[in-house]
Amino acid sequence: MKSIAFLSQKGGSGKTTLVVHIAVAAAEAGEHVAIADTDSQQSATVWSQARPQATPVVATAPAADLDRVLAAARHDAMTLCIVDTAPHAAPDAARVARAVDLVVIPCRPTAFDIASASNAVDIINAAGALAVFVLSACPFRAPETAESRTILSGYGLPIAPVAITDRRAFARAVATGRAVTEFEPDGKAAEEIRSLWLWLKEQLS
Repeated sequence: MKSIAFLSQKGGSGKTTLVVHIAVAAAEAGEHVAIADTDSQQSATVWSQARPQATPVVATAPAADLDRVLAAARHDAMTLCIVDTAPHAAPDAARVARAVDLVVIPCRPTAFDIASASNAVDIINAAGALAVFVLSACPFRAPETAESRTILSGYGLPIAPVAITDRRAFARAVATGRAVTEFEPDGKAAEEIRSLWLWLKEQLS
């Protein structure tokens, strides 16, 4: 089983949005997916409760119990576990980073988000974890996206070639317990999420 954690030390970075949409995209591509919701806000858990399907399975647990959740997912023959994390929780973030195969740092193309990226990078480096950046909630055709990519490249971590655009389809899908690949399977948001999943899968291998 492979494991991915979405981690940011800033709230509003789009972690949970990416978690649920990537989980569904991976499941549609043939993975057996579990989500470990370690964020006290439990947004992924709330999404799953509104969901008509029973998959992906969502386990709600504190970060301290992540090893147990990962072990249970392996026992249940899951092939992928995606971890949603809480912002502003450095000790827990370090624990999660050490436990998973890949850490994804979502980052909006704003000055505040770019500035906070260094905190996440420090945690990942201290944990010796494999990590990548994903630009999320990007304004449509805004120059800030390319500028942010240039700044983030200074950290020496891979940056996903696909940027996730801020589209209404994401919020509309989540409100009904779905992902964009289910809500608008032929839409641009679904295309971006599928492309991001394929790239993340490459990083895992």
